[in-house]
Amino acid sequence: MKVIREINLSTTSSMPHDISDAILSHISNFAVGLVIREPGRGSKVLGSGVLVSIEGRRGILTCGHVAEAYEKLTEIGLIRFVAVGQQKRVLRLADAQTIIVQSSDAFSESKEVLDLAFTALSAEVASSIEAQGVFLNIEKNRAKMEAMTLAEGKHVDAMLGLIAEFSDKPFIEGREFISPMRGALHTGHICAQENGLLTVKAMPYNLHELPRSFGGMSGGGLWRVYFAGDEKESRIVATVLCGIASWQIDDTNIACQGWDRIDQALVPAVRKNVRL
Repeated sequence: MKVIREINLSTTSSMPHDISDAILSHISNFAVGLVIREPGRGSKVLGSGVLVSIEGRRGILTCGHVAEAYEKLTEIGLIRFVAVGQQKRVLRLADAQTIIVQSSDAFSESKEVLDLAFTALSAEVASSIEAQGVFLNIEKNRAKMEAMTLAEGKHVDAMLGLIAEFSDKPFIEGREFISPMRGALHTGHICAQENGLLTVKAMPYNLHELPRSFGGMSGGGLWRVYFAGDEKESRIVATVLCGIASWQIDDTNIACQGWDRIDQALVPAVRKNVRL
């Protein structure tokens, strides 16, 4: 038996704990970690994803290169980002349909690649997941995007996903393989946009906490979180999914597939290929 021990969560942020904790509590409802189960060796980090509903089709939004790594497998491990306890399940891919727009695992290969994918879940599986998580309604997210600009109001940009470097190696405990996983809420700011590709730069105060490699974060949601208040007391007023993490550019910058790419390339592909 392979056991994924509860995920330890960390943050890279100097924001007041009340707002960073609130951000984590909110966006973790939509986040999943994706792992490969290896017979006799436990599990290893594959990537991350976001639970979304696209015009009634519930599934997992992730990167093309992450989906390409699992689409021909029979199953993957699906884990939730919770601070205590265990929320994990095996997702049989025979019960799912994966649509890959394009795929590339290297930023240097081509910034024009629409590295996007969606794994549509059966109604039964989606309902089971929904008992403990939330599927982000893409249409409502679009309406939020149209109602506000990315620059308005006080905000922070945040990504939530697995970090393979922070996760411990599998080990044997009794007759079980234990695979400790660790997720991270990484905050930064969108500093550039080019043809729908967003660049997220780490805050200067985060640098000492960053991993050498963000492997595992691919497919994790990029959220813009708007808040009100001051340093002593803040509250979230709105959250918008504005992309997903795709490639690491260098030590401090991550390239993300932006909302325009999701809305203009992925959504039509799902509408065309996935029946309701």
